Amino acid sequence: MGLIFNIGLLLYFKYFNFFYDGFVGILNIFGATASYSTLSILLPLGISFFSFQTLGYLIDIYDEEIESSDNLLEFSVFVSYFPKILSGPIERASKMMPQVQEKRNFSYPVFVDGLRQILWGLFAKIVIAENCASIVNPIFNDYGNQSGSVLLLGTFFYAIQLYADFSGYSNMAIGISKLFGIQLMRNFSTPFFSTNISDFWRKWHISLTTWMMDYVFTPLSFSLRNYQKKGLIISIITTFVLVGFWHGANWTFVFYGLLHGVYFIPLVYSGKMNTSEIVAKGKFLPSFAELIKMILLFILIMLTDVFFRVNNVSDAFDYIFLIFSNGLFSFPLEVLSSNYLITIVLLCFFILVEWLHREKLHDFEISRYNFLIRWSLYVFIFLLILFFGKSAETFIYFQF
Repeated sequence: MGLIFNIGLLLYFKYFNFFYDGFVGILNIFGATASYSTLSILLPLGISFFSFQTLGYLIDIYDEEIESSDNLLEFSVFVSYFPKILSGPIERASKMMPQVQEKRNFSYPVFVDGLRQILWGLFAKIVIAENCASIVNPIFNDYGNQSGSVLLLGTFFYAIQLYADFSGYSNMAIGISKLFGIQLMRNFSTPFFSTNISDFWRKWHISLTTWMMDYVFTPLSFSLRNYQKKGLIISIITTFVLVGFWHGANWTFVFYGLLHGVYFIPLVYSGKMNTSEIVAKGKFLPSFAELIKMILLFILIMLTDVFFRVNNVSDAFDYIFLIFSNGLFSFPLEVLSSNYLITIVLLCFFILVEWLHREKLHDFEISRYNFLIRWSLYVFIFLLILFFGKSAETFIYFQF
């Protein structure tokens, strides 16, 4: 009953109009034309995260991995814990419920580390994401009149904006939670320093990826194990189509998930799907081969992100087509403007810090630095926020 209730809520609030519209479209194909109107449904904030958290709790109880709680307050705290309720991470009951139930003691190192993550998340959101947004929005809003090189820049800055926006929120949520003595799972682990799509999804939106792997991919691939690699590919593509569809009731998200699933096919046939490692571990620079792989993967990701940004599939294909047909190799004079130059400099600093901490527990884990370096960084980032921060738009993932 709990599964039906939660899935029912999600289907009604988020997907009713999508399926209703599709059903009427099918009727029209067979000549049964009829006038109709969709419902005006107000989507509850954070319903996807709320539903997945509750579904995971119920499935774990059914699988006897955890015991159900008879304390309504503890269950309510687990489901609606305020730092993560709007955009995650999607926490597991087996990890979080014991923290809710046990007495927590104040830890100065954990408290300070939480403040660091909040500072870094704030910098990522209102400096990096918002400066990128000031470049991205004019390009996407008028993409038909832009050159291919400018459109390509739009995809580049949007990929960064999407990452900085969501990872910024996740870092702030995790940091705030640490102030209360509760450890949430890491949601991003420098995903753009990946060399293949499998590694990327181990580092991007980790809480959603692991949820889908545990509750969708693993049971499905087990049931299709007799079909070997074909069964594995069907399981992967199905899982990623659902990952895309989870983001919204729009064919653009379905395509987004489908493409990511298809990108796995070469890895499945090469037997390298499970390869994952920290790039240039213990070194300052990556090898030439690692650098090329990271760049090619990033280009693939940023072109796919076009489906995430536009309103319909047709616009996405138009946008990508124009990149390669409308002056791709022309010099974009826009990069000489102060807005672009400032954003690029800030972005270099952002990428450098993330690169230096790709082997750490989070993107701004600087506890090992001495007092002078730590406080210099705190003040420097605070000044960057003060002078280059822009009015924050709504977090992108609030719509999901």
